[in-house]
Amino acid sequence: MIYNILLLEDHPDAQVWLTDALHMAFGKKIHIDTADVLQKGKQFEKDNTYDLVVADLHLPDGSGIELVQQAKSHHPECHVVVATIFSDNQHLFPALQAGADGYLLKDESKEDIAKMLGGILEGKPPISASVAQHMLHHFHQQTSTSDAQKEAGLSAREQEILTYIAKGMSTKACADLMSISYHTASDHIRNVYRKLGVNSRAEATLEAVRMGIT
Repeated sequence: MIYNILLLEDHPDAQVWLTDALHMAFGKKIHIDTADVLQKGKQFEKDNTYDLVVADLHLPDGSGIELVQQAKSHHPECHVVVATIFSDNQHLFPALQAGADGYLLKDESKEDIAKMLGGILEGKPPISASVAQHMLHHFHQQTSTSDAQKEAGLSAREQEILTYIAKGMSTKACADLMSISYHTASDHIRNVYRKLGVNSRAEATLEAVRMGIT
């Protein structure tokens, strides 16, 4: 059986490095299609069926999150893993929200990357240790600030969209990440403004920071 993999990565050295890690993880019985731009990756995914997609986030023509969303939409059973240098909230949580099954940092050793990727076959989500720690810290922080959030009376969806607003995302980007219409996203944003008593994204962002929603 051949294990089909799509690798979205624009840097030649990283392509070689990640290809080596994939062979270390899954052996010789794999087929890898490599795309160096987002549109090529999306076309590969549209034309083929993959067992695993490994996607960088920053591509010359867009964000790898678009491929994450597309792959999970077309083939929910496909494993989709982000491989990037970014571990901050602005990159991590939108990727997970889009459906990523794992999140690996490229500063890990090739051997560690291979071991984490190989864990997919055993049902182990491939997540770098530092990313896991970052996620735990974030959710602990969320718990500690829950009283402030309850005071504002924001619904779960309103809290979510406030998070994206604070990251500078457009209304359309919020709608895409939340899988809702542009109109519904606009309604959520208006409700957030009303409940927080603010009139701009800048003021909403300051409130998000105060409430720990960042």
